[in-house]
Amino acid sequence: MQHWTSRTYRKDDKIFRGAFNYYRNENIYAEETFEVFRDKKDQSYHYVSEAVVRVTTGEILNIHVEYIVNKDYIPTYVLIEKLMGKEVTKETYEYNQKRNHLAYKFTSSKNEDFTAEIATAPKYHISTPTAASSMLFMRSKKFGASGKNSFNILVGNNQWEYKETPAFKNIILERASLTTEKMNIDGQNVQATQYRLYDEGTDFKNVKDPQHVKIFLSQHGGIPYMVRTDDGTKIQIKYLNDLTEKE
Repeated sequence: MQHWTSRTYRKDDKIFRGAFNYYRNENIYAEETFEVFRDKKDQSYHYVSEAVVRVTTGEILNIHVEYIVNKDYIPTYVLIEKLMGKEVTKETYEYNQKRNHLAYKFTSSKNEDFTAEIATAPKYHISTPTAASSMLFMRSKKFGASGKNSFNILVGNNQWEYKETPAFKNIILERASLTTEKMNIDGQNVQATQYRLYDEGTDFKNVKDPQHVKIFLSQHGGIPYMVRTDDGTKIQIKYLNDLTEKE
């Protein structure tokens, strides 16, 4: 699982491992396996994911994501690699703390490189196509009395060709309850905290139940147990092993 990553990871540093199934109307269309490592020197966390997606044409899309955050859960390095047939693309984001910007690079199948510098706020998140590291931004801020927080998410739309520089958008996260709730996932009882994710422009005053994404967060490394949308799409944990319990 390590041949494509920016560094070689030690088995002794691994703290979590797991897998997700991706459902559309109860049919599995993708699977993700992941490992999480902790660097004891700088207290950074490294999320390494591999996903296999069956696309509508019948082809298989392979996705690799390496996601590194510092001890405050701010992304410092993100790698996204996509492979389908002869198509291969690679995106990297590298954080420069002194200049407070990200160096972005997109490499296409034609070996064409496109680069950009992206200014960042002190706290931000980078959107990727895999679930294991998708909710890490929750750990970068504490929730106030209102139970709502706004987050800065960098979103890129470059698929097989470079189209534009990734841009920031704001999202609103609402904590559904103060306590954890018991969930049953494939016969296993787990404790999860429920959140609701809204677009920035959501009309809370005039709409009784605005459209949102439901998130059921585990107590392990900011990893979700389940992410569910109103259109029948669901990402659900298949297994999650906490390897620190043996320590």
